[in-house]
Amino acid sequence: MELPSKLPFSKHRLRPRVVISYIFDYAILIACVVGFWILDSIEPHHQLFSLTNISLQYPYAVHERIPIPYALCISGVFPLGLIIVYTLFLDGIFSHHKPQDPVSGKRKLRGPWRWKDRLWEMNCGILGLLLAQGLAFIITQALKNACGKPRPDIIDRCQPRADSHDALGYGLSNSSICTGDPAIIKDGFRSWPSGHSSSSFAGLTYTALWLGGKLHIMDNRGEAWKTLLVLVPMLAATLVAVSRIMDARHHPFDVITGSLLGVACGFVAYRQYFPPLSEAWRKGRAFPIRTWGTEPVHPYAAPANPFNESTAALRNPETENLTQPVVPDREGPSPAPTRPVLPAMGYGQAGNPYITQAYPRRPHDHHPDGNSSSSEEDVADGYEMQHGYAMSQNPATSRFTPPPYESNTAYHSQTQAATGIAQPPPGVIGSHTPMRDV
Repeated sequence: MELPSKLPFSKHRLRPRVVISYIFDYAILIACVVGFWILDSIEPHHQLFSLTNISLQYPYAVHERIPIPYALCISGVFPLGLIIVYTLFLDGIFSHHKPQDPVSGKRKLRGPWRWKDRLWEMNCGILGLLLAQGLAFIITQALKNACGKPRPDIIDRCQPRADSHDALGYGLSNSSICTGDPAIIKDGFRSWPSGHSSSSFAGLTYTALWLGGKLHIMDNRGEAWKTLLVLVPMLAATLVAVSRIMDARHHPFDVITGSLLGVACGFVAYRQYFPPLSEAWRKGRAFPIRTWGTEPVHPYAAPANPFNESTAALRNPETENLTQPVVPDREGPSPAPTRPVLPAMGYGQAGNPYITQAYPRRPHDHHPDGNSSSSEEDVADGYEMQHGYAMSQNPATSRFTPPPYESNTAYHSQTQAATGIAQPPPGVIGSHTPMRDV
């Protein structure tokens, strides 16, 4: 079977290695599902327990508050539907481009991206969600079997014989005294970590990060409602986890560790396919198609010293050697260097080094191996953001360079301070006197 040279949503010719890499991602997800069912069929380790331990004497809840199918709908089906619907139809709601219908002038729900761009975003979004759930399920099930910790309702599940008691002295009992359903007893030794907690936090942490990237919550607008909206999935995951304590299915420690495991899986899965939320200028869009054989250079890598600050040590003129010979200039004394005068800034722009006079543009680097997203092969450079949104622009692409920082470390004597003459702070430009270095 011959591999396709290009994907249906991209005009770039892709090497077989690129196609195989994404097929391998889906193969890993299928392997996680198969591995979970294999681990579920294995008998877990049975820890010893005490019949007098009151933390293990909770009644067995036949009907759970949130069964496994409901938990999967909350942490898997709902995020999946959100990713599909938002990516394909509603991505213009929170877009900075404010798309409008050219005829009616009404705001459009869909953004400016084309269908192939949406398909690529949806592919990466679904891959990340499935990866988060797959990692949570396989890791949780492996730890459950290896630990074999009894659930809080293990004694009610066990239904020990009437003459059963712990061994004399400080002995414990084992599962050989149980007369209950073997399947229920088997599941009773899978308390740590909580599977509901890890699964819900994995899927909903990923959803919160994905939604935060689309809403640009780390930009300079600081809109509180966006943060609250992003925290809704985390609240849902917390309620699912707490229900396991209410049903006496898990100890609090099991729920806490399962939740932390789910958060880690969700974060790792999101960063596998999407940039961090701190890079708000990326708009939460997925990484471009993979490439090999190129230098691992960040496409928006900032220089080591983006503001051209002086790296020389601060010096005190009073303690320097002032007897060094001065070389005269042949053409006369050179004027004292003046500081660059900053251009006038409008309201809301003062003190913001990221604001430029022209709209920043997204670079389109057409790599022969497909080092670009599906929207970058035949689209002209598009405007990224307006002036009022410049904090979410990549600082490395800004063409404005602030003056170097030079601290006034000279020693001021008490007699100078006693004269009452106000010394202007360094860096202040007067109305008539040009600013010079003295």
